[in-house]
Amino acid sequence: NTGGSAASAGATAAATSGKVLKLGQLLPFTKVYAELGNSMKRATDLYLKNAGNKLAGRLVQTIYEDEANDPQVGLQKTQKFIDQDNVDVMLGIVATPIAYAVRNVVDSSKLIFIETNAGGNALTRTTTDCKPSCKSPYIFRSSFSSYQVSEPIGEYMSGKKNVKEAYLFIADYGFGTESGADFTTGFAKNGGKVTGTLKAPLGSPDFTPFVTQLKAQPTKDIYSFFSGADAVKYIKAWNGLGMPAAGYKMNGAGFLTEQDVLREVKDGANGAITSLFWAFELDNPENKAFKELFQKEYTLLPDVFAVQAWDGMRALDQALQKVAGDTSDKQKLIRALEDVKFKSPRGDFEFDKDTHNPIQDMYIREVRTVGGQAVNVIVDKIGRVTDPGK
Repeated sequence: NTGGSAASAGATAAATSGKVLKLGQLLPFTKVYAELGNSMKRATDLYLKNAGNKLAGRLVQTIYEDEANDPQVGLQKTQKFIDQDNVDVMLGIVATPIAYAVRNVVDSSKLIFIETNAGGNALTRTTTDCKPSCKSPYIFRSSFSSYQVSEPIGEYMSGKKNVKEAYLFIADYGFGTESGADFTTGFAKNGGKVTGTLKAPLGSPDFTPFVTQLKAQPTKDIYSFFSGADAVKYIKAWNGLGMPAAGYKMNGAGFLTEQDVLREVKDGANGAITSLFWAFELDNPENKAFKELFQKEYTLLPDVFAVQAWDGMRALDQALQKVAGDTSDKQKLIRALEDVKFKSPRGDFEFDKDTHNPIQDMYIREVRTVGGQAVNVIVDKIGRVTDPGK
């Protein structure tokens, strides 16, 4: 920033310290989830451009770092944000193992962190081995918990759809395991039984051997968690091995068929049923405006990752307005964040005060081609899903 712009920022933010607001954004720009990180950066940059690069009168400096899908790297970058960059607030993190790895350092440093993707349940829960509690007051989430996305589709499939057997095919890491377990919990509520589980390592170069194994077992309904480049490879292998013609049905957590994936597989995922708190076709004024703004800026359809980053920025913006841009009193900013409520592209947005996880509607979506584009069309809704918090 030039001295002139810093001075003018100081003048406009007389009510606050006038200091530049530093935001640390830890996102993946390489490896399997690179496109997710790019999408979240696009939304963040667009939000700030729209806001004149100021939040609550303070000029914003965003420092982006690559989490590189590695918990140790994520930890080092978080430490850099704290020790060298002196960031006021941190946002980001796609992969659950990285969110878990940085949790303690964020908490002990009293760094306010808005998690804009990773859905590991424990990040916003009190767990049995915590003394007295491991829910950090400094951690908020503008995304979801595994339970919120994965449990309702299990209940829906065994209840409304009367599916009694399902087979799990999931990514072999923290979130894949959690998603499979939460789906199983929901599926069992109406007598559904999981007949087996197959796991693929994150970033597997070829999904054909895994899909070959799926085809060799008799259960037709498959529930999966994959995202990013892995989801693309899975869907291509699924079609390459003729799974739809053999009567197999693709179901999953919504990331499996998000817009970043559909852009690559075109109509290759048509008919897939997934659950998520947002869909491109969601009909509300905020979603319409967001889609128009995003497509005008990037000539790309936005995806859920963009929505999560956008809502994280919006929540921070609203809380900062309430405290007149002052980030020095952490407790005051935490209370302001807890009170945030707004209309999001996903619908009504608010944090659960007990968990700092969002309370949100879950949509059951089917992939269809609409106007020449593969999109997720809403076929059902489970209203106001909260995470149990324990």
